[in-house]
Amino acid sequence: MRFLKQIFIGLLVFAILLFGISLLLPSGINVSKSVLVYANHQKVNSTIADLTQWKNWNPILQDPQIRYEIATPQQVSWKSRDGIAQEIALEQAAPDSISITIRSDGKQVFTSGFNTISHQQDSLLTKVEWWISEDLKWYPWQKFYGLFAESFRDAYMENTLQSLKDYLEFK
Repeated sequence: MRFLKQIFIGLLVFAILLFGISLLLPSGINVSKSVLVYANHQKVNSTIADLTQWKNWNPILQDPQIRYEIATPQQVSWKSRDGIAQEIALEQAAPDSISITIRSDGKQVFTSGFNTISHQQDSLLTKVEWWISEDLKWYPWQKFYGLFAESFRDAYMENTLQSLKDYLEFK
C-alpha cells in the first residue's frame, strides 16, 4: 500500500510539473516563410488567389484519391480519408494580401495568408510571404504539440513555396 501511495504522489507531482511548464509555453504558433519568385506581381497574385490553380503547386489539393469540390475560385471543400469535412476559403484582404481560413469539421483550425511584394528595381521579381497562425488551447498537451507543430509546418511551407516558385517560373 505504501508503494502505491509513493507512485501516486510521484505521478501527481509529475502532472503538476508538466502543467506548470506548459503555462510558460506560448499560447499560439506563428510561422512565416518567404521566397523570391521571378514572375511579375500580377501573375503571382492571380495564381495564389485562384484555388483552381493550387492543385499545380500546393500538395494539400493534389491527392488523386480525394474529390475536391471547388464552389468558387476562392473556396474549396472535400472530405478527408477519415470522412472529416475540410474547407479552405480565401479572402482578398488588400491588393497584395490574401487571407486564408482553414476549417476542419466545421471548426476553424487556423488562419493563414499570403503577402506579395513587388521588387522596386526589377518588376519581374516578386517576394511571396506565407504565414500561418494557430491559437492553442490551455491544455498542456496542446502547448507541447505547439513545440513540434512549428517545425512540421516549417518544412511543409518551404517545400510548398518552392513548388509555387517552380510552377510560376516554368509555367
